[in-house]
Amino acid sequence: MFVVGKELKVIRQQAVKKVYLYGRLSNEDANKGESYSIESQRKILTKHAEENGFENFEFVFDDGYSGGDWERPAFCKMIEDAEAGIVSTIIVKDLSRFGRGYLKVGFYQEILFPQLDVRLISVQENLDSQDGENDFTPMINFFNEYYLKSTSRKIRAVQQAKGKAGEKLTVYPKYGYRKDPANKKNWIIDEESAEVVRRIFQMFASGINPAQISAKLTEERILCPSAYKEVNGINKAPQQCKEPCHWHTTTIHKILDTREYLGHTINFKTYSKSFKDNRSRKNPIENQMVFENTHPAIIDVDLWEVVQKMRKHKRRAPRYGNVGLFTGVAYCPDCGEKLYYHTRELWNKDKTKSRLDGSYSCSTYRKQTQYQRLNNQGCTAHYIQEKSLEQLVIEELRELLNFVKAYEDEFVQLVVGKSAALKSNSLSAKKQSIKKIADRINELDGIIERLYGDNVSGKITDERFMKMSAKFEKEQAELNKKIPALHKEFSEIENENANIDRFMQIVRKYTEVEELTLAIVHEFIDRIIVHDPENARGKNRVQRVEIVYNNIGVVPCLEVGA
Repeated sequence: MFVVGKELKVIRQQAVKKVYLYGRLSNEDANKGESYSIESQRKILTKHAEENGFENFEFVFDDGYSGGDWERPAFCKMIEDAEAGIVSTIIVKDLSRFGRGYLKVGFYQEILFPQLDVRLISVQENLDSQDGENDFTPMINFFNEYYLKSTSRKIRAVQQAKGKAGEKLTVYPKYGYRKDPANKKNWIIDEESAEVVRRIFQMFASGINPAQISAKLTEERILCPSAYKEVNGINKAPQQCKEPCHWHTTTIHKILDTREYLGHTINFKTYSKSFKDNRSRKNPIENQMVFENTHPAIIDVDLWEVVQKMRKHKRRAPRYGNVGLFTGVAYCPDCGEKLYYHTRELWNKDKTKSRLDGSYSCSTYRKQTQYQRLNNQGCTAHYIQEKSLEQLVIEELRELLNFVKAYEDEFVQLVVGKSAALKSNSLSAKKQSIKKIADRINELDGIIERLYGDNVSGKITDERFMKMSAKFEKEQAELNKKIPALHKEFSEIENENANIDRFMQIVRKYTEVEELTLAIVHEFIDRIIVHDPENARGKNRVQRVEIVYNNIGVVPCLEVGA
């Protein structure tokens, strides 16, 4: 009785196994007519199931999915059920509905389904795995894949043509924009979301980091980009947002990275390797195409450049107080590393806190051991107080602004003359390097040619010839690699225009610098080089500081009493 009961149980399990009728429709197939529609597939599959006595069947489908996409929701659920042992048969209109992949479809047909005892039926091609192997099935799968490859190639060609012509390739506008009702290919500013974008850039320029910005926007219950697009109908099929007012730090980073806010169209930012691998990969900047001023800008160039410069430097707040004004800008002249900003609490005699004292010192020095410092085996501290450095910079900026306003023409001539001299010297050095390498390459050609002649005439052995020629050919190959890089550097210097106009535009924005901010520091200054002080332990401490301005370079060395 026990054995019979067990057999009855197995029979019942087999009886309740599902029969899946599977349909699929891609966007390309939808353009081919009614015969490819989901409803048409449903009718064909249902009729076949009823006429052939299948019971417990269920029609499932994936609408809008390519045959090369194997992450289709209904398809994945069907395969999961098959692996769980609750599917007996899968019926499709034709094998292209199951998928367009020669190897992948073959894996399911010839390996997985036989192991799971799942029957696969293609109605229109009259294929049934229960009848055994069919010699034509691999050919059908091959042509199905070829169709996908051919379609992919055509779509890529169309996208390439559009992208190179300057047409936007993105389906949906960036946060801050919406499509122009008069012309769907154009973007116009969406003022409500654009104001949030401007605020994010301004907050970052003022020294607030992305994590703090995201926390602030979340606290104020401002809709995040995906929720905003969903509420305002900017995207036709937006992703459902579980927490509409929660801002992720990565969202802030993406907004700060978006060059489209300058009013430019950026095409070919990503690419995929092939039609079989649709994963999106970042395209190097040199392979992207930029079309300027194609839509209204939300962020001006000055603010954009300040923000991008600040983002190159990691600014971690110290244990006490805020991030230093010159973090990422102050450098050591000896080792070339940045100066670290650190603070300490100063206490009054009654043991109450007085204030926070900020200062900078060489990052290399701070990483050294006590033994290295005592034996002068590394760099020195290059210590300077923040208040002293701030006083120097603000005085220098005020003096520079006053001079430029009073003697603009003289200032321009001074900077242009300095730039021309530096440019001429650099071009001359590059020319000499290129000529020297080219001469050596020609010389090596002659040496290798003479070696070959000596080998043919028997003056040197084959072994000796191979050894010597390999050595010279290796040197020649290394020199050939250097030539393109030098030509590129030469072209960059030769094509570089004086940036005096850019600097003058920044100067004209400011009538007075009342106090230094992070934005002002990064807008004006490229780097500050802090030298070791003279008489560091004496009363007459003097320290040399060089300020390197954006676009115009170094100002005369100044002395500061720290």
